[in-house]
Amino acid sequence: MTASGTRIYTAGALTYTRAGLITLFGWLIWGDFVLTMMEQVLPNLLPLLLKSNGATNSEIVIIVSTLAMVMNAALNPIISYNSDRFRSRWGRRRPFIVVTTPLVVLFLSAVPFAPEIFRWISSHGFLAKLLSMGPVPPLILVFGALVIGFQTFNMFVASVYYYLIPDVVPAELLGRFFALFRVFGALASTTFNYFIFGLAQAHMQIIFVTTAVLYGFFILLMCWQVKEGTYPPPLKEDHAHWWSGIRNYCQECFGHSYYWWVFLARSALIWGGIGDVFLVFFYRNDMGLSLVLIGKMAAWSSMLFVVLAYPYGMLLDRWGCQKAYILGSTLVMVSSILMFFFVTKETVIGWTIFRNISIALAFLSAAKWTVEIYPRDRYGQFGSAGSLFASVGGIILGPACGWWMDWIKHYRYLLVWSTLFSLLSVVTSIIVYRKWKALGGENDYRAP
Repeated sequence: MTASGTRIYTAGALTYTRAGLITLFGWLIWGDFVLTMMEQVLPNLLPLLLKSNGATNSEIVIIVSTLAMVMNAALNPIISYNSDRFRSRWGRRRPFIVVTTPLVVLFLSAVPFAPEIFRWISSHGFLAKLLSMGPVPPLILVFGALVIGFQTFNMFVASVYYYLIPDVVPAELLGRFFALFRVFGALASTTFNYFIFGLAQAHMQIIFVTTAVLYGFFILLMCWQVKEGTYPPPLKEDHAHWWSGIRNYCQECFGHSYYWWVFLARSALIWGGIGDVFLVFFYRNDMGLSLVLIGKMAAWSSMLFVVLAYPYGMLLDRWGCQKAYILGSTLVMVSSILMFFFVTKETVIGWTIFRNISIALAFLSAAKWTVEIYPRDRYGQFGSAGSLFASVGGIILGPACGWWMDWIKHYRYLLVWSTLFSLLSVVTSIIVYRKWKALGGENDYRAP
């Protein structure tokens, strides 16, 4: 409190009045809105684009999912480790976002033009011959190259942006902030699915380019408006040789068995969603839904989540995210197995909304769960270690899921895949909860 009775909120060296806090929330939430809108494009539209150009299920899951996992495993630890230790007059997070955002825009805009790029390459004999040497069709290779470019630079933005939040948002408000964060993310998803997804078949290129350009403009504007505070200098060991950094990273993140359980509990939920890239074909081919209805179904799920998210965020702050994460993972498991057995063309909308809400609440719990578990001064580093763990598993499981779909030829079995991995998440998160209690629990927790 100030002498005048105005409450002051702090996050590290930053201080906010209520008005300043509203401004901060506004810009961060707007940044998430455009980021979420942009990140709807590839997972929702790229499978349709690839399928229409002759890609197999295995090629689709590799390009849409596995490549992202590979880039995450290769780059996220490097980006996160250096972002935690980077110091500049603009902070330690924003410079990474500002430099790479224009390249994200460039590659995302280019993806739907892969057939035109392929035709241009085909007119140059050497390049065409080079592409045709592999076992994968040359056009699919062009799609893959463009997606690699996008995922490489988006990795800087997507990881560092989420590390910015604990740096600038007061800790006592993180649960409610993440709830609002997810609410507006859900509104972005609703906007995309309700108004844009159904237009994809006729306006694919326009959607990609417009979304990319608007994203680039507004994410840079957000970086200009949100200010970072000062940070303590990095430890002396962080200025040692690069191999010392690798050693420190491995020792700190993977040297304690507790974090292995944390990483496994978080990753299992992600691995369970690998097969969701094919759900559009389950809805379209098996359930007979149009793209317009599929988009609206996802939008209705997002709107219901908007209603539930803030009360659930208050529950996170009061009840604790440990129990909430166990509950969220359990809901994903239950909704997936029930949907597998009971979904029909008449009930598909209801079951899908139930499952989508369960997944959204589980990931909302996970957002604060990791903030409470990881050491705050190395949050980006431990976040990247968790992503690395998930990505290495995903690199193996992504193609496995695609091959399984090519073999079994029934998209309904994606729900069995989801059930098994959400069960793994439930079991391991209970183990984490018990270990967390042993380390001090709610009142005296000390990250090892």
